[in-house]
Amino acid sequence: MPRRASLPEGKSLFFRQPSAPSGDSTETEGESDARALPPAVVEHSPTRQSAIFLEERQIDWLEDKCREARRRGGRAIRKAVIIRALIDVAMESPIDLTALRHEDDLPDRIRKGLRGQ
Repeated sequence: MPRRASLPEGKSLFFRQPSAPSGDSTETEGESDARALPPAVVEHSPTRQSAIFLEERQIDWLEDKCREARRRGGRAIRKAVIIRALIDVAMESPIDLTALRHEDDLPDRIRKGLRGQ
């Protein structure tokens, strides 16, 4: 299987990385937003780009969640951030996929793992 190319820090294809806080007490508009986020979101580790095809209903759900985050003065959030957070939570869970026979069984296995059963 071919390896995916990694992107150097700050060389995102689609989005610019937020600038690092300068350390002085005067904040620019982008810096105050980055400091308000929880540490798990602000902390950046190396990333790679991967194309993942989703169904329309899944994209619609993600877009609804993005709109929900902005509602009533909330902060805008990208779909990729939601997907990464979902994967991070799944990685912390005891999801067992050994002897999986069919992809239709996958949602039940993931549900069990997320519930800790």
